[in-house]
Amino acid sequence: MKYVMLIFNTEAAGKLSPEEYQAWSSEIFAWYEKQSATGNMPDGGAQLQGPETARTVRSAGVTDGPFMETKEVLGGYSLLDTDTYDQAVEISKTWPGVDRGLITIELRPVVEF
Repeated sequence: MKYVMLIFNTEAAGKLSPEEYQAWSSEIFAWYEKQSATGNMPDGGAQLQGPETARTVRSAGVTDGPFMETKEVLGGYSLLDTDTYDQAVEISKTWPGVDRGLITIELRPVVEF
């Protein structure tokens, strides 16, 4: 079954020094390599550009940015392919920074047609 990990950066992630951000990025690349090697991530994922580049489409029109009442911003996504939802949850828990409050992950099953 496929799952999408929606990866939200928290305020804490925005406060990292350039050195801390570089170290964290290295952890993330290592995480992707490990998950790709296990076969749990056949479709990969992507980092998104900053929220200042976003456009939101609503019935009332198009506005700049995702500006919702939140302190977390969608930073990217990854696609997982696992046997169970619990396995996808366990993999999501290992995303670098979750344990340090830098990231929040929303995990959803993908509807396959």
